[in-house]
Amino acid sequence: QLGRSKPYMNLNMKLGGLGPDYETIKEKVKKLKLQKEYSRQIKEYNMRNITVVQRLPAKPQVSSASRQKALEYAKKIPKPKTLITKPPEQEVKEEVVPPAPAGPSLPPLPSLESLWNRHQKEKELVAAFKTLHIL
Repeated sequence: QLGRSKPYMNLNMKLGGLGPDYETIKEKVKKLKLQKEYSRQIKEYNMRNITVVQRLPAKPQVSSASRQKALEYAKKIPKPKTLITKPPEQEVKEEVVPPAPAGPSLPPLPSLESLWNRHQKEKELVAAFKTLHIL
């Protein structure tokens, strides 16, 4: 029966689109003014209280007895052992690397020239790929 009943009509609805709603704007402006006034009052209150606090001594005076106890305790703590550093003359020595055994197990190293040529070819290939936007 809900589908057949007369559609509900809100007779109090305002028509005319989404124009400016002056009532809510007035409320927001009023709230903002109250907030600003409140923050101004708190600022003044804090400024007065901060100046009073600053006149007091910054650090509370620690009694000399507790300071003496702390110093005595600090003397009893064992200090960490420092590493004995070797004179720099000994560190300069370079280790002698024994020559690698020459045998069939190691492949021959390519010459610098052949490596340079390969590098140039690969650079050209990369440039070609970049121009084709593949990379």
